[in-house]
Amino acid sequence: MVIKSDFQDILPEDCKQYNEIARRYRDIGQEDADEAFKLMKDSWAVAQRWSEIQATSRKIKDLSDKDFSVTAFKEWSHQRYRQMQYIHESSRMIWKQANEYLMWSRRNT
Repeated sequence: MVIKSDFQDILPEDCKQYNEIARRYRDIGQEDADEAFKLMKDSWAVAQRWSEIQATSRKIKDLSDKDFSVTAFKEWSHQRYRQMQYIHESSRMIWKQANEYLMWSRRNT
């Protein structure tokens, strides 16, 4: 379950990408090397996007018709960046373990 933030209305497409990656991460299995590899790449790209969002928080506020605290927005976008970094690192570990398991199972069959 993803809790909706007031900030999601400011960047709906970025939030949609974030939520899709979070959903894929929740659904991934330990043996799903292909999906882990795709998720690893996608989460890295989205983490970079959230880093840019954090860095340009003032500009986003200036261009937005919404009134919000730049500090709170920066913190929110930083948390999104960190979650994408975590998903990237975790997916990389899942991918590595799945590949090791596949190699082990091929040798033992």
